[in-house]
Amino acid sequence: MPTKFLKLGFDDRVLCERSFRNIYLNGNRVGFNLGVNLNYYRGLHVSCIERLEVKVNGETIPEYLILFCINGKKFSVSQLKDLFAEFWSIKNTAHLEIYNYGLPEGKHDIALTLELRIPYMKFAPRTYGAVDSSAHKKMTILN
Repeated sequence: MPTKFLKLGFDDRVLCERSFRNIYLNGNRVGFNLGVNLNYYRGLHVSCIERLEVKVNGETIPEYLILFCINGKKFSVSQLKDLFAEFWSIKNTAHLEIYNYGLPEGKHDIALTLELRIPYMKFAPRTYGAVDSSAHKKMTILN
């Protein structure tokens, strides 16, 4: 059970606009890609992700439509808790592939909830420090 206490002031760097684009398969729009950076001063293991949610234009994306992509690998949200060997460096952008048939061209309101457990900040049994790496941004998709 984490104790929420840490939120760094770099929200504007969490959601990566240069990787915000639709995904096409055989010429059909099948989803979109959203690049995500950590809002923290060091990297963490992917298993430290306690909560990952995405809202687009106020609508929550079901987690079964999301793949978390890092280090050249793709994982479902339900797998993240077990990925203690996958490290997310602060220099690496993770990508969320969201298979909801994509987004129409134009501006979209993107809200990411990303909460991470800090395993080296143990306060009591099963009580850890946490970092809130959430972000909210209006982003434009062009294709």
